[in-house]
Amino acid sequence: MTEATTARRRGARSPGGRDGTPLFRNAYALMVNTGISAVLGLGFWLVAARYYTEDAVGQGSAAIAAMKFLAGITALTLTGALARFIPVSGAATGRLVFRTYAAGASVVAVAAAVFLLTLNVWGPSYRFLHGPLHGLGFVAAVAAWAVLTLQEGVLTGLRSAFWVPVGNTAFSTVKLLLLVAIATALPTTGVFVSWVAAIAVSVLPLGWLVFRRLVPRHVELTAATARPPGHRELGRFLAGDYTGSLFALAVVYLVPVIVASQVSSSDNAYFYITATIGGTVELLAINMGASLTVEGAHDPDRLGRNARAALIRMAKIVVPICAALFVLAPLVLRVFGQGYADHATPLLRLLVTGALLRVVIELYFAVLRARSRTAGLAFLQGALCVLVLGSTLALLPPMGLTGVGIAEVASLAVIAVIASVKLYGVLRAGTGPAPDDPAPAPEPGAAGLGG
Repeated sequence: MTEATTARRRGARSPGGRDGTPLFRNAYALMVNTGISAVLGLGFWLVAARYYTEDAVGQGSAAIAAMKFLAGITALTLTGALARFIPVSGAATGRLVFRTYAAGASVVAVAAAVFLLTLNVWGPSYRFLHGPLHGLGFVAAVAAWAVLTLQEGVLTGLRSAFWVPVGNTAFSTVKLLLLVAIATALPTTGVFVSWVAAIAVSVLPLGWLVFRRLVPRHVELTAATARPPGHRELGRFLAGDYTGSLFALAVVYLVPVIVASQVSSSDNAYFYITATIGGTVELLAINMGASLTVEGAHDPDRLGRNARAALIRMAKIVVPICAALFVLAPLVLRVFGQGYADHATPLLRLLVTGALLRVVIELYFAVLRARSRTAGLAFLQGALCVLVLGSTLALLPPMGLTGVGIAEVASLAVIAVIASVKLYGVLRAGTGPAPDDPAPAPEPGAAGLGG
C-alpha cells in the first residue's frame, strides 16, 4: 500500500466516527448553514410581512432576486471551479481565490449597471431603483453579494465549511435587526436596504480568516500532493462548467425576475416567500453535491462509494422534510398571512416535490464536476434551463403561480430520469465500503505487498 493511499484512507475515516468523514463534515456544515438560513430567513420575511406592506415586500424581494441573479453571473458559476481546483492548487490557492473575488465583483458590477439602464423593461416592482443614489447602491450590493457567495465556495473548497454557518448567522441576525430598526424610516425600501447593509458583517471577517489562516493552513497540508491546474485544464473545465452554471443561474434566479415582471407586487410577495421555502430544501441536495465534488477532487478512487453514501444520507434527510412540508403547506404559509396560504399552497407542494428530484440531479452533477466532464454537465443544465423557462413563460399567464410550480416539477422530472440512469453506473462502482463504513481488515501477509 502506498503512502498516498494510506493517507487518503486515514483522512477518509477520521476523525469523528461514522459521520466524521470530510464528505459528511463539509456537507453537514453546509446543511447547518441551510437550516440557519431557513429559520432566520423565514423569520426575516415573517417580520417583513408584519412591518411592511405587501407592495413593499414585493418590491424588496424583486430587488433581492435581481441582485442574486446578477451576482450569480460569476458567483454561482465559479463555485464549481473553486470546489474542483482549490483542493489541488497548493501554493497557488491564495492567488486563485483573490483573482476569483476581483474578477467576479468587477464583472457583476458591469452587469448591474446594464440592468439599471434597462430598468423600464422589468416592470413596476423595480421602479424604486431609479435615480443615481439608488443605482450606485444597487451596483455595490450586487458586487458585495457576489463576493459573499464566492466566499462560501472558497470555504467549502478549503474543507472549512464550518465557517459558512458562522458567517451566515451573523449576516442573518444583523439583517433581521436592521429590518425592524429602519421600518419607520424606510417603509418602502427597508426590506432591500436591511439585506444589503448586513453583508459586510460576513464578508469582512471571513475574508480575513480565509487569507490569513485557512489558505496558509491548506497550502501546508496539501504541499506534497498539490497539482495546480494549468491554464488549459482550467479553461476546459470552465468552458463547460461556466456555461452550464449560467443555465442553472437562469433557472434559480431568472424565474423570480420573470415572475416579478409579470405579476403584481403582492403576488410576487406570495411567490418569493414560497420559492424561498422550496429553495431551502433544494439547497440540502446542492450542499451534499458541493461536498461530493470536493472529495472527488481529493480522492477520485472513492468517488463511487462517496456518491452512494451521499445518496443514502440525502434520502434519509430530504424525504421526511419534503413529506412534512407537503402535508403542512397551508399551515406553514399561514404564518406569513392568510393571503400567502390562499394563493401559494399548491405552489409550495409542487416545489417540495421538485426538491426530491433535485437530490438525484445534483449528485450526478457533482460527479461530473469531480471528473471534469463539464461538457455533459453543460448539456443537461442547458436542457433544464430551456425546459423550465419555456414552460414557465407558457404556464404563468393562464395558470398563475401554480403554473410556475408545474413547469419546474415537469422539467426536473425529465432531467432526473436522464441523471438517474447515468448515476446508477457510478453507484454500482461504489458497492464497496462506504466512507462511513469500517475498512476491511487486510488479509494476512497483505501489508508487505507492493511495499
